[in-house]
Amino acid sequence: MLVHDVVVKGSPTRWIMVLHGLGDSKEGWKPVADYLDLADTGWIFVQAPDCYHDGWSWFDLRLPDPRPDLALVKRSRDLVRALIVHLETTRGIRCEDLTLMGFSQGALMTMAVGLTHARPFAGLIGISGWVAEMESYPGAFGAAGDQQRILLTHGTADQVIPIEVTRPQAARLQGLGLDVTWREYAKAHGLDTVAEIPDIRAFISGT
Repeated sequence: MLVHDVVVKGSPTRWIMVLHGLGDSKEGWKPVADYLDLADTGWIFVQAPDCYHDGWSWFDLRLPDPRPDLALVKRSRDLVRALIVHLETTRGIRCEDLTLMGFSQGALMTMAVGLTHARPFAGLIGISGWVAEMESYPGAFGAAGDQQRILLTHGTADQVIPIEVTRPQAARLQGLGLDVTWREYAKAHGLDTVAEIPDIRAFISGT
C-alpha cells in the first residue's frame, strides 16, 4: 500500500488526492490545501514508491527526454488504483467524489490512472505535466476514460517539461472528445499561487 496521509477539513463532501512530483514527498504539496481553502474537503497526500535522492519517484526518467519508464508507470498506476479501492472500502470515498491532482510526474500519473479507469472521477487535474503513451488513446481508454473532466495547466517558461510537449497533447485529447480545459500561465515549473490557484479552485468547485 502506498504511504499516504488523510487530512480532513470540516465534514467532507468531496475528496482530493494529490500526487507529487519527482524528488518530492507527500509533505511537499500539503500547503495546497490552505491555498485552495475549500470547505468540507478531505485531502489524501500520497507518496511515490521509489526513493530518489532525498525524495521519491513514481518512475524512472532521464530529462530532457520526456519518455518515462512505461513498466514503472504501469506499476505505479496499479498502486494508485489499489489505494483508491482501499479508500473506498475503508472510508467510503467513492471515485465519483474524488478529484485526482498531480504535479509533473504526479500529473502524468493522474492522467495514466484517470484515462484508463473503469469509473469516472470528480475531476483530473494535471499541473506542469504530460501524458504517457499518447499514441495509445483512444484505444487505451478505460470504460470511463472518455467521461473524465480534465484540467491541464502549464507554464510558458517551463524549463523541465516544455509547454511544446503538453500543449499538443491537450489539443489531441480535446480532439478525441474529452472535456479538457487547458490553461497557460507565465510561470516556470511550479505552481502559480496567484493566477493558477483560482482556476484550480473553480474547476474543483464546478464553477
